[in-house]
Amino acid sequence: MRERLKRLLATLTPGGGVGEQTVKSGIWASLANGLGRSLQFLKLGALTWLLTQAEFGLVGFALLTLAALRRISKLGIEEALIEHRDDDVDAYLDTAWTLRTLRGVGIGTVAFLAAPFIADFFGNPRAEPLIQAMAVLPLLKGLENPGVIYFRKNLAFHREFVYRVGKAATIAVVTVAVAFVYRSAWAFVIGDIVGALAALAISYAIHDYRPRPSFDREQFDELFGYGKWITASGLLVYLINEGDDAFVGWLLGASALGVYQFSYRFSNAPATEITHVVSSVAFPAYSKLQDDVERLRSAFYQALTLTTVLSFPTAVGIVVVAPTFVATFLPPAWEEAAQVMQILALWGLLRSLGATTGPLFQAVGRPDYATKIQFGKLLLIAVLIYPATQAYGIAGTAAVIVLNSALFSEPVASYVAVRTVDGSFRRFFRVVGFPALASVVMGLGVYAVRESLALYEGLVASAVLVVVGVALYVAAVGLLELVFDYEAPAVLRSVVATAGQ
Repeated sequence: MRERLKRLLATLTPGGGVGEQTVKSGIWASLANGLGRSLQFLKLGALTWLLTQAEFGLVGFALLTLAALRRISKLGIEEALIEHRDDDVDAYLDTAWTLRTLRGVGIGTVAFLAAPFIADFFGNPRAEPLIQAMAVLPLLKGLENPGVIYFRKNLAFHREFVYRVGKAATIAVVTVAVAFVYRSAWAFVIGDIVGALAALAISYAIHDYRPRPSFDREQFDELFGYGKWITASGLLVYLINEGDDAFVGWLLGASALGVYQFSYRFSNAPATEITHVVSSVAFPAYSKLQDDVERLRSAFYQALTLTTVLSFPTAVGIVVVAPTFVATFLPPAWEEAAQVMQILALWGLLRSLGATTGPLFQAVGRPDYATKIQFGKLLLIAVLIYPATQAYGIAGTAAVIVLNSALFSEPVASYVAVRTVDGSFRRFFRVVGFPALASVVMGLGVYAVRESLALYEGLVASAVLVVVGVALYVAAVGLLELVFDYEAPAVLRSVVATAGQ
């Protein structure tokens, strides 16, 4: 058994050309994301029975504060090092580590001092000590070993696996244990701090680089010249992705924020994991191909094919299964989450397209494309979110986010991406249209089975709906391959064959 495991690990160790490295790194990233997300599922599921919605919301205030400060101060240095044409970037690591550490100190200090004002803004004084305690997280993140950047740059995700899964496991175990004893939002805080300490230790255990305080002005100017657009984009991404959370917390209170954030995490989890794998692997892969337009175009369409064939059905499946899932696994007080999960699941579907376009823009040295698109998206959200939330509550907030992506940001980003790789729009619509059609067929079939058999609650009902959905989607994709020569099954078979080499 031990020898078989060694052979399997050797088989999956990234090597060979860019294509083989990308596939195998994608498998490792998928394993890390899958295990991490499963642990988060178990953690959140357990916490819905141990904590109230208001406790979830309290932690949400602290997380929103830290996310805002991280985005505002994001320098884009890691992305610049990955995009850098040189394979060896050791000369930059000490400067990068120093800047990241100083940034962590600055974020933590501002968060600690601003905690009373933020708690007052949200009208919840209990949030103040939570924010102050979590202010240590940016510093711990900044102190991590900068050498781990090589795992992404060199598509060596098998080494990053230990770092990510170790952190996720620590957070899940500690958070649930503390929640079981104290039934308080402090479980999240303690879990995240212990998890950050574990990640810090692991980063030095898995890479032998040892940073020293240093600052080189020329290196900073070079990296920041690229990273400034990442900084601007990061701020806009925060306002788009977290601004709705902050607005819900301010207008509707902690309980509504708790339901909204929980619904987002569960509804977007599958699509988010797929898109995270694609974007994290696609960026370094695209960067290696940035001077070869033909290979870059091929890589873009393959990434788009893999993303859509996997993320589209998961999102549509959540839409039809959400009511049964909530009724089966969550306490009655969380019933409202079902509708919000259904709406936000569609956002996960749309975000999956961004997993192929955003990394492309960064890899070709045009991160400004994404920044400009996000700015337009933010303007539309700012105009619509207040009336929609007042009229329909958190469901209205979710609908604004989905419609914005569907009608503006993703169509524009996709158009620019196809032009960037000198691609064909006909091929783009073919790649996106087939999984969309197969997913609709699957969704209608699952809905018909749910209604005809009254599968509204229970483990058996949930399992039956999932099995029916998988079977219908596989059949639909197989039929599209047979009749229209849909390429996704061939791409998937190629990925499996490459992984086994």
